[in-house]
This record gives sequence, C-alpha cells and structure tokens, in this order.
Amino acid sequence: MRNPKDKDPSIASVLQSMYKRYRLDVKASEINIKKDWESIVGPLIAKHTVQIELKSKTLYLKFDNPPLKNEMFLQRDLLLAKVNEHFGLVVAEKIFVG
Repeated sequence: MRNPKDKDPSIASVLQSMYKRYRLDVKASEINIKKDWESIVGPLIAKHTVQIELKSKTLYLKFDNPPLKNEMFLQRDLLLAKVNEHFGLVVAEKIFVG
C-alpha cells in the first residue's frame, strides 16, 4: 500500500520512464530531429536531405546532391555537435553519411 505522504510522480517523469521501458525514446528523438532538421542545418542542406534515421545512437543521413554529400561527410563532427547542441543532450554519437 502506498504511503499518502509520498509524492505522486509527475506526468513528465511517468512518460519518460515509459519511453525508456518501451524503447520509444530513440524513435521520439528521430522524430524530433526530422522535425527540427531545417533549424539545425539551414534550408539549403535540409532541402537536399532525402533521408534521416536514428538507430542505436547513430544518425544515418542521405543527400541527393553529391558535392553536398561530400561536404557533409567532411563536416560530420561539426554536424554531430550541432544536432546534440540543439537538443541539449547526446542524441547521436556517430553520423553516417551515405
């Protein structure tokens, strides 16, 4: 039986623990990255991004412009820092540009 003096958990903490339990936190992070992609990288890069996937802390990106793809490959550390900085936590640890 619960002690009446115990505080009820907040809705946010219940949702967060549910996300972790059912491994929805990764999918939610992927959705947030897709939603905020243009504000993270700017309109030009967002326009040429054709695929964004997050699998086990690795961000997979595909571009439809070969020179841009090459530039993103060379700048992947900076891109990784921008993504993690945007969310204020480590959403991705690696970036694969394909």
